[in-house]
Amino acid sequence: RLKFPKKIRQECVILANGPSLNDAIANRADLFEGRDLICVNNFAVSDYYKEIKPVFYILISPELYRPDVDEYLQKKRKSLFQSIADNTSWPIDLFIPIEGKKYKEWQKIILANKDIKVNYFNTSPVEGLRSVSHFLFKRKLGMPRPHNVLIPTIYISCIMKYQKAYLIGVDHSWLKDIWVTDENRVLLTQKHFYDEKTAKPLPMNKGGKGERKLHEVLQKFVYAFSGYFTLEAFSKTQGTTIINLTPESYIDAFQRAKLEDIKAG
Repeated sequence: RLKFPKKIRQECVILANGPSLNDAIANRADLFEGRDLICVNNFAVSDYYKEIKPVFYILISPELYRPDVDEYLQKKRKSLFQSIADNTSWPIDLFIPIEGKKYKEWQKIILANKDIKVNYFNTSPVEGLRSVSHFLFKRKLGMPRPHNVLIPTIYISCIMKYQKAYLIGVDHSWLKDIWVTDENRVLLTQKHFYDEKTAKPLPMNKGGKGERKLHEVLQKFVYAFSGYFTLEAFSKTQGTTIINLTPESYIDAFQRAKLEDIKAG
């Protein structure tokens, strides 16, 4: 039985890592006042982390804890966990898949910082009848296929029953940045707020080992975009309104609003 921490405020802002996050922080940092801030993935490697001080941090990629992944990913994850441990000087709840509990490498780094509390969530994919899916969602036994970190992040915000969950930095505009080389390698330029001008086209890794083919990349996108519609339906049962504040976002499942139209917290 998995327990989640309680929300502090009634509304939250989910800080995804898309390029548009820079403009959102520069122009509407007042949105963060009076709202719980939730960050994801590599947010701790940026200067914003210590400045914004999120209360929840969510990770999902299996290459963050599985031992049998490519060497460059092992180095990358160690750097991320060290950044989280070194740069956290306030109480924060870190979420990671329950599978990660049996691997000790990352725990040695994180648990050295007493300000960080680790929480686990179940990544079992749940599909089928809505009534059955929602029954399992509410009991933390699974979620829509978690093919990116935004799926569990929105899911957790619904379980916590936030009244409103604002999404910023959820550009999701990868389709225009994907192509296939003459050697049949599938490359994707995944731009983030911290590397928008320096990001390079790279293969999408396959569970930490090897490269994805085009159909596997597109299938991953289908699961994610479809999962957002599942979460939109589930959010209504939890009393949570999900609002996408990201301009030109490719996500078509949630209510949209403009940054300038949202009042400060």
